[in-house]
Amino acid sequence: MAVCYILRTMKLLPTPPDLNRIARPNWIEINLDALCNNIQFIRSQIPANTKILLPVKADSYGHGSLACSFAAKFGGADYLGVAHISEGMLLRQYGMDLPILVLGPCTPADFAYFVEFQLTAAITDIRTAMSFDQLLRETGTTCKAHLAIDTGMNRYGFDAEDFNNIRAVLNLKSLKFEGMFTHLATADMPGNPKTDIQIQRFTRLVDVLEAEGLRPEICHCSSSAGTLTRPESHFDMVRPGLALYGYNCMGAAPSPWPIKPVMKIKSTIRHIHDVKPGETVSYGGYWMAQQPTRIATIAIGYGDGYLRGEYNKGFVMIRNQICPILGRVCMDATMVDVSHIPDVQVGETVDVVNGELDFRISMESVADDHHTIPYELTSRVARRLYRKYFWKNRLVRWDYLKQEFGVQDYKEYPLR
Repeated sequence: MAVCYILRTMKLLPTPPDLNRIARPNWIEINLDALCNNIQFIRSQIPANTKILLPVKADSYGHGSLACSFAAKFGGADYLGVAHISEGMLLRQYGMDLPILVLGPCTPADFAYFVEFQLTAAITDIRTAMSFDQLLRETGTTCKAHLAIDTGMNRYGFDAEDFNNIRAVLNLKSLKFEGMFTHLATADMPGNPKTDIQIQRFTRLVDVLEAEGLRPEICHCSSSAGTLTRPESHFDMVRPGLALYGYNCMGAAPSPWPIKPVMKIKSTIRHIHDVKPGETVSYGGYWMAQQPTRIATIAIGYGDGYLRGEYNKGFVMIRNQICPILGRVCMDATMVDVSHIPDVQVGETVDVVNGELDFRISMESVADDHHTIPYELTSRVARRLYRKYFWKNRLVRWDYLKQEFGVQDYKEYPLR
């Protein structure tokens, strides 16, 4: 009612503006060419028969699970990994036909959906395995599964030395165990002996099961750090997430590997003003001008996923020049020093995260400034940021990508 009232009482323009030309104050650029190049680089680092699983959980770490999943299929990924069953169901509803492993623990409430959507379950305990197999036998159906093994991370899974229960589960007939996996807790910490212990425990279990004819076809334990630094952990499949999205998995330093970041975050200048000595900037007044300072207010803030934790820390780039952040990041704005940039203008593009320009504004460096990791920064990117895609060296719209990748229109449940 309120909208109708406003439209009746306000005088409008003669013709409606073109919504395709609406100003986007903030956006992210997703370089799908970089994703495919990173897949090919990982392929060069592993044995020819070793598969690659791309984790696309948490909306592909914020990069967009639909675009990244279909680009990864085009680029040669063998498997996709999600955390929750709903993430896998969504991909199936858009026609994704790669195998999808749901890495989080399977529960009885999920059983029917694993069958209906042809997803691969992670089985973490004996009770769940027996219950699921019973349902499958009673309904005359089957489901693929991977056995989760706890080798020392103590998150979930069968104890690596619980041989009796592991044997019992692998002998089930309707729950088809094509895989077995564990997760390395310290592979990104060079020299940490825990990584050796975990790999040894998993290797011993694999060897025991192979000797008994029970070894699953796809054994895997390596995320990015293990894939790139511990070749003995490759087994039959690797699960590099951060490396495939183009960030250094070993810490806040330029990557020693030829991987390219998939995401860049951009903003625009919305306001420019001068501050006198003694004036403070942003909440709490944590930055005070010591001299006349020209300040640009850019449109991005923690409401967009940009981190607020520290103040007077970090940089952006304008016209390829580094600009320090002043004071605290606000929900919808961040203030930066542009005193050194002559004739800077409202509307100019700001590089907020772009490691290809300067490592000081790389995903790794921005995350380190706030005492966190690139995973958290990319995963927090808000939905209100417009997404631009690069494919085959050009900027393309999502509707073009859908046609290029053969993405089906969303199918309502049930799919059949």
